[in-house]
Amino acid sequence: MLVKIPKLKNFIKQIILTEYSENEADIITDVILFGELAGRQSHGLLRLLKNNYGVFDCIPKGKPEYVHKTKVSTIIDAKENPGMLIAPLAMQEVIRLAKKSGIGIVGVKGYFNTTGAISYYCEKIAKENLICMIFPQAVPIISPFNAKKALFGTNPIAFGIPSDPHPIIFDMSTSAIAWGKVLKHKLEHTALPEDVAIDEEGNLTTDAQKAVATRAFDASYKGSGLAMIVEIFGGLLTGAAYEGLHKDKGDGSLFLAFSPELLQNIDEFKQKTKEFIETLRNAPTTDGKKIRIPGENAITIRDNHVVKGVIEINDAVIEELKKRYHITL
Repeated sequence: MLVKIPKLKNFIKQIILTEYSENEADIITDVILFGELAGRQSHGLLRLLKNNYGVFDCIPKGKPEYVHKTKVSTIIDAKENPGMLIAPLAMQEVIRLAKKSGIGIVGVKGYFNTTGAISYYCEKIAKENLICMIFPQAVPIISPFNAKKALFGTNPIAFGIPSDPHPIIFDMSTSAIAWGKVLKHKLEHTALPEDVAIDEEGNLTTDAQKAVATRAFDASYKGSGLAMIVEIFGGLLTGAAYEGLHKDKGDGSLFLAFSPELLQNIDEFKQKTKEFIETLRNAPTTDGKKIRIPGENAITIRDNHVVKGVIEINDAVIEELKKRYHITL
């Protein structure tokens, strides 16, 4: 189904308004819309469906509470609000701290379900001329190397770096497949790729309906090790749950941002990063094609959709949302 972007944005917001305030709906809508426009459907409309680790799969217990630990650090107690509402607040806070003191560290604890595409936050922080690192931890989805059950979240790790004409963004899940993509396969009743998911018995499966966990991204100790580090930074350090323990503490994330000006002039740094990327892009390749720069594809897809003003949306997802919320597109 081909949909005009303003119409899609309004559709998303009207659904969110069924349970959230106007301001909250605006915040969450931007995150979900980015997911759809950037080709990250696993972090888009799917998260409006209940039982999909989305915005309606939690019961908030009040407004988020900010605890200012030092002049450069803050802990946000999310009060069981959804990740797609809390992560934008953490992003705003880490920008504020880093702009004021050169560096900012924000830990978030007590939210539930996905924060959305981490590229969304990296781009916005980097556009403020700040370097960022984000470590979002989640409920156990990854089975560590040689384990038969999940202990770590899908635990993405992401970086944003100021550059011209646009930021450098690296955003990767430490799982072999994003859990949102597993949910998409479940909805569409399609098979999963080989060697990415396991069933309740700990055996590999391509049946999305039977999948209960994923493997680490390279099915080795390296991917498992990265997932472990995110679990420590996003879970233990922030005071959130970890490894399926202390579930009442909720999910956690660590946002870190700092100014390149701590080490060198920002304009000089951005000129260097531009030169760096162009040298990489034009390096000789085995197939004669230009090297693909991490993070550019999603932003390019988003920008192309914005220029066209329309986007192709999965019919099954739209129909399910219409049926559940009685809202027309």
